[in-house]
Amino acid sequence: MILIISAEDDNHVPSVTRMLEALGAEYVWFDPAHFPTQSEVCIAYDRYGLSRQLLRFRDRDLDLAAVTAVWNRRPGLPTAAARIRGTACRKWMSRESGHCLAGIWENMDCLWIPGKPRDVRDGQNKVRLLALAATLGFRIPRTLITNSPEGLLEFYAECSGCLVTKVLGDGLIHRGGERYLAYTHVVRRRHAAGYRAVRYGPLIVQEYVPKRLELRITVVGTRVFAAEIHSQASRSTQHDWRHYDNERATYVPHTLPTAIETLCVRLVQALKLSFGAIDMILTPAGEYIFLEINPSGQFGWVEELTSLPISTAIAELLCSAPPTPSKLWADEASL
Repeated sequence: MILIISAEDDNHVPSVTRMLEALGAEYVWFDPAHFPTQSEVCIAYDRYGLSRQLLRFRDRDLDLAAVTAVWNRRPGLPTAAARIRGTACRKWMSRESGHCLAGIWENMDCLWIPGKPRDVRDGQNKVRLLALAATLGFRIPRTLITNSPEGLLEFYAECSGCLVTKVLGDGLIHRGGERYLAYTHVVRRRHAAGYRAVRYGPLIVQEYVPKRLELRITVVGTRVFAAEIHSQASRSTQHDWRHYDNERATYVPHTLPTAIETLCVRLVQALKLSFGAIDMILTPAGEYIFLEINPSGQFGWVEELTSLPISTAIAELLCSAPPTPSKLWADEASL
């Protein structure tokens, strides 16, 4: 049995479930946003430890000990029932529900794509990632993470004013009820003039790396799918391809040098993951420069534009996990 943990409206999931169905695999798609309002759990311990973990969802009782693989794609957040009044109480209940599910997931020793929640969180830490990538052998841009105004000015001078800035987290900002994504930006003189504001929060700045191409490299287990993005063909995507301009910036498969492909797999494995979306730059001089990795990165658009079989690779990896001897479904009376 395969468990898919993702938001109900995640449009990446159907491309993989179609492959799972073609392979004859059983799966359950569970959205944590339905917990605890529309789903139930039962975690029991006897004197010797954990004896059962059951999840009831949509009139089915899943014995989590029978799950052979989990695809932890893009889970929703647990949501308190509407009858619970008060903002503080609702937040508390949502947090408690999240802690409960987090403990359940950590108890499940099976194949996880991209990894258990704890490992996914660790894999998103840019401070750690850059050090790890360089240790493994990647070339990385000169980088400064600081909240020191003086340190920022010194780095600005060292790089001759050719810098970009990005966020340390996921970049999703909520403002006035709207959702915004913080992109990579070139640091202009007017930005540098406000250097004192850095004192109030850490900032990551990197030397500007000239680009021949940008690369989106998706690692699934030990399989590597590289796509080149001709981002310099459009002003919109020149500094960050996530602005998307598919009419001008073309996307095609890319053949990586064997050494770079090996490094990509080693990085994912070093992070205790089985999936990762890696962003790199190929410079005009032919150098491959590592930027970052997203353990839960989007891949649907890469597959659509390049026909790289990423969904198939994910489905095949999920199906590759060995079966467990436990029964798949618990009795209705067990909850």
